[in-house]
Amino acid sequence: MDGLMALPQARPSFLPDADFLRLKALLIRRTGHFYYEDKDDLLWDRVRRRLHALGLRGTGAYLDLLQDPARGEAEWAALEAEITIGETFFFRYAEQFAALRNTILPEILARNAATRRLRIWSAGCANGSEPYSVAILLRQMLGEAIADWRITLLGTDLNETSLGSARLGTFSPWALRSMPPEDRARDFVPIPDGRGWQLRPQHRAMVRFQRQNLLDLLKPDAALEMTEFDLVLCRNVLIYFHPEVVLQLVHAMAERLVPGGWLLLGHAEPSPAYGQFLEPVSLPGTAAWRRGGEDLPPLPEMPVPETPVPEAPPPLPLSAMPWAPLAVPEAPLPRATPGQP
Repeated sequence: MDGLMALPQARPSFLPDADFLRLKALLIRRTGHFYYEDKDDLLWDRVRRRLHALGLRGTGAYLDLLQDPARGEAEWAALEAEITIGETFFFRYAEQFAALRNTILPEILARNAATRRLRIWSAGCANGSEPYSVAILLRQMLGEAIADWRITLLGTDLNETSLGSARLGTFSPWALRSMPPEDRARDFVPIPDGRGWQLRPQHRAMVRFQRQNLLDLLKPDAALEMTEFDLVLCRNVLIYFHPEVVLQLVHAMAERLVPGGWLLLGHAEPSPAYGQFLEPVSLPGTAAWRRGGEDLPPLPEMPVPETPVPEAPPPLPLSAMPWAPLAVPEAPLPRATPGQP
């Protein structure tokens, strides 16, 4: 109508098809990331990036690729890198690092003074900022005596891309934004191009990284090395999982603590249900959990909830498949005119 401004049209929501729903179910079953159960638009945005990178039009061919014996695992790793958050920053949640400095680590160091053995696990370590922050803190607290300690500092994550970045130990200014300039200069070396910083070698050498799916903790054949930790940090990771799975994961982490060991979770992740097998500890500005000295009580038997995977739709004829690889469109043939052969 004249004189009226047209209102902008809202972007249509993504309408999931059968192939996408099957992909989502497989992804949640594989990673445990129940977070995406009701976030089709967000998940589709992540999946679409992989389709574009591969030159595929839809999820049907992508499912075929994920199930390919030769190439599937590599593509699963690429998709998992898309759906997980690989960025965090040093000394995130200052009140929790204050608790580590003032209460948790002093208690552990005093308890282990005779053996001088220390085992710490950062579960869901992303780009390595968390375990590296702990390494810096330990070096500050122990000083030259750190050479007398056998320290295991393990960082695990599902995202292999993030782990590769963590092993390099290079970080953007954003990742160091909570550190005072004098601390940054002490613990990092500026990268010559001026776009970031590299952690000094003595800190990088303290941390080992490996890929791990947290759901593997619930398997009977979980890795034997994942035991006897004095401290486990699993912050802002459990929010992605189904509540029943979270309870089982926290119990599995508690099983991997030594008697008296500590568990530190994200601010939004504590639950009274953990009190079935862990002791809550109130600290200034935060809370932590400890394993008691006795055997850990078992959880009641409960199956890991699984998202049902829809049956695959019947295959379409090749002429009707909309997910063929992208190709450069051919120019239309010129239309014949009367008198031309």
